[in-house]
Amino acid sequence: MRAPHFVRLAEIDEQRFISACRHGLVHLTWGRATVRLMRDEFRSLANLLEGVARTPPPSSARNGQIEVSARLDGDGELRVGAFLLLLSPREFQELTAAALEAVGRLDHLLASGVWDEDEEEDAPTDFRDPIPRTPFSDN
Repeated sequence: MRAPHFVRLAEIDEQRFISACRHGLVHLTWGRATVRLMRDEFRSLANLLEGVARTPPPSSARNGQIEVSARLDGDGELRVGAFLLLLSPREFQELTAAALEAVGRLDHLLASGVWDEDEEEDAPTDFRDPIPRTPFSDN
């Protein structure tokens, strides 16, 4: 049985969700932007979000290039390297809940071993290859 390449781990809505791929990346999609994190970086992000969410503002936490903060006005910030995501208080809570849910689902997925076996992926087609054509039947 072929394991899925991408698995959605948590979803706030169709524009904001967290997925993972078999190559070891977690994809945080927020609107039209997607941030890719290694699994351990994503776990760190989830822990930072949870810690800041539990602390009265202003508060912040940092691990390497990942920084999470909550301002006095209740707005939140997520910074990953040069990427900055500004969040309303509600969005901050939604992201925190989704990240914690995603970590749990990721742990379950990895424990299942679904991505343990190496599976050959379809090789990309060469742009010089002819486009496959399906001929019409004689009927």
